[in-house]
Amino acid sequence: MSVPDFQTIMLPFLQNLNDGNKQPLNQVMENLSNHFKLTPEDLALQVPSGKMGLFKNRVSWTKSYLKNAGLVHYPERGVYQITALGLDFLKTNPKKLRMQELLQFPMYKEWRFNFNSNIDSQEADNESNKIEEEELTPQERLTKTIDVIHQQLASDILDTLKENTFQYFEKFVVQLLQSMGYGGFRKNSGIVTGATGDNGIDGVILQDVLGLESVGIQAKRYTTNNAGSGDIRNFIGSLAVKGFNKGVFLTTSSFSPEAIKTASESKQHKIILIDGKKLANLAIEFNVGVQIEQVIQLKRIDMDFFDDTL
Repeated sequence: MSVPDFQTIMLPFLQNLNDGNKQPLNQVMENLSNHFKLTPEDLALQVPSGKMGLFKNRVSWTKSYLKNAGLVHYPERGVYQITALGLDFLKTNPKKLRMQELLQFPMYKEWRFNFNSNIDSQEADNESNKIEEEELTPQERLTKTIDVIHQQLASDILDTLKENTFQYFEKFVVQLLQSMGYGGFRKNSGIVTGATGDNGIDGVILQDVLGLESVGIQAKRYTTNNAGSGDIRNFIGSLAVKGFNKGVFLTTSSFSPEAIKTASESKQHKIILIDGKKLANLAIEFNVGVQIEQVIQLKRIDMDFFDDTL
């Protein structure tokens, strides 16, 4: 058979892990290619950019969506394992597993909400969604596709930051702020201080050569909890101790309404809050922790050229 689409791969991918053991990517790929009876010619097919095998690319999208739904997790880099939720789902003897079925899992719905995923036309096979897709111009479809890719990329960035150490996260946010242009006058204008327990300030951005204008940074690598008003009050206190009047609080999670209110009501300190979603999108925008995979040039006819008398 030809290379299946990534949604068709979902259920076999999960069933392949039903023994509960960890599986490296090469084993997953081999098992799935055997399941779908793919030929060497099938496995040699490339994505349009020519930078990845078509089958591997589709398996990669499959595992990302299964992870977003909480059905699999990555205990180690490049290693996959089914979760308790995934095992419970298989016990129901499902006949299919596609994006429409993923909507039953709270983690998947939360992921879609957090990243404003605009992929409804892919999640349901109803006629109205098909009509909506057909009404889009090619440029609109391309923009929508890029949107989906960026949403998944943002999710992967956050997962990677959560799985890494807090020291790594502190270095990451300092580098991100520098890439955004803060302290851009020299390379060492960003300083990571959190490892030394510097009064609750994890980093500092020097805005000028003499350091007369500086920004204090707090980086919280939360995996579940939101940052609350207490965290903001502590940060404000730390800024006061160090003599900063501006601060940026960054987290991999989100801020409670009380935390947002506390920051906005601060009179003597300008506090900027950056939650996980915004953090990941800024990393994509300023190319921190990502690389350009493909550049697509869109061309249109030059009517001025054809209007000229040759």
